[in-house]
Amino acid sequence: MDQHKYRTAGVQEKLEIVGVEDEAGNPISALTILSLLERVAGIIDNVQSCQHRMEERQLDLENNIKTIQGDVLKLAKDHTDTSGTVEKLLQKTRKVSANVKEVRARVEKQNVRVKKVESTQDELLTRNKFRVVIYQVRKYENCIFFWQRVKTLFKLL
Repeated sequence: MDQHKYRTAGVQEKLEIVGVEDEAGNPISALTILSLLERVAGIIDNVQSCQHRMEERQLDLENNIKTIQGDVLKLAKDHTDTSGTVEKLLQKTRKVSANVKEVRARVEKQNVRVKKVESTQDELLTRNKFRVVIYQVRKYENCIFFWQRVKTLFKLL
């Protein structure tokens, strides 16, 4: 047994590093330092792999952001185009609305005139002094001639 202790003590003396001690003042063996270095190397490898994954994620995020920025720019351009188109449509709608108002006013005036003519015609028919003759007029000149005759008839009455 003494030989075994002697051998173990000899191996431990060889593995001990001179001048390096732990907090309690005991010398630290080379195996302890080697295992600590392996742990540190593992931690560093782990940190590097995490850093590499983070860099890949960062690149993916940058690419996604560039894509989103491009989409936003396209959307802004489309919005501007749409805004211009809507403005043109609104202008045309305003013009049509103004034209509709004018036409409505003309139709109302014409309606008033028609009512006046109808009332005048009713008065003439009630007096029984005017007879209505209906026939087709084939030419525009004949129509004008007809209306001139009607006017002269009105003057005579």
